[in-house]
Amino acid sequence: MGALALTGAALPFAAGCSTARAGEAAATRGVAMVSPPYLDPLFNVSAMARLAGDLDPSGVGRVHYSGRAFGVAPGEPVRPLYGIEGLGSNRIQSMADGTQRFMFAEFAVYTDLETGEPLTQWTNPYTNETLPVWHQRNGPVNFALSPAMNAFGAFDAVDDAPAFRLPWVEVGDYSSFALDVTSNRPNALSPEDWPRESTGETLHISEHSTYFVKTADLVDARLTSLPFHAALQSNKPWHPWMMMGRRPGKVFARLSARKVPGLDALPPKVAAYARANLADYLEPATEFTKQYRTAYAIYKETMKARPMG
Repeated sequence: MGALALTGAALPFAAGCSTARAGEAAATRGVAMVSPPYLDPLFNVSAMARLAGDLDPSGVGRVHYSGRAFGVAPGEPVRPLYGIEGLGSNRIQSMADGTQRFMFAEFAVYTDLETGEPLTQWTNPYTNETLPVWHQRNGPVNFALSPAMNAFGAFDAVDDAPAFRLPWVEVGDYSSFALDVTSNRPNALSPEDWPRESTGETLHISEHSTYFVKTADLVDARLTSLPFHAALQSNKPWHPWMMMGRRPGKVFARLSARKVPGLDALPPKVAAYARANLADYLEPATEFTKQYRTAYAIYKETMKARPMG
């Protein structure tokens, strides 16, 4: 999670029979159904906050994602690497101008492709080296979404726009949007100091996601947190703990995501591992600061460079 694409073009959506069916569903719970204001930047920022978090100041929105990672290297077959089970937690602070502040914490546990067990060691299929696994962690990560801007933390939208807008379409009883974002940021692990861990001076990352939320839920203002399902994909450099250095290639991840009540929604072995080993990343911060602490910074703080040879 954490990717956002914006568009300034006219958005294709059908307000006909799908909105009518959503209206019938909303009517059963006493909600007056109206077509969502898809082009309104205030609505879009609020919708993103309701999807990723919870507009209730006492609430925390939690998103479970699950899938697999693959290695992609020039001239070689695509190789499955490991499974992924992650949890992102967002606390939202709503501002008077419609800006939504996000306080985010996240972990991802890498798992055995056959058993689903959290990995402690992993054999690199490209080098045949057996290595300790360093599981993903991010936080505190603080950023704000403004109705007047298309910025989203360290990511840039592929489709530019003068204001915050999600490219909605209607699919049956669901409202959906697809996001494409990229990030080209300095690598906290310099090749000089981290020759085995670093892929270079700059991290080139892209994230691609498609969200589905029931239209009846989207227009129900009583729902401060929105249930949804999403398909996520990402392209990232080799992870530092893989010890690939500047070898050409990348990690491609394919994930599905959903809103969950808490950690216990994850596989029991993963939840137990997270409680024992990643406790600092289970809860988001309670105060908004300028901190944007990512996995690479945490790796640099907590690990030492492995020697060559």
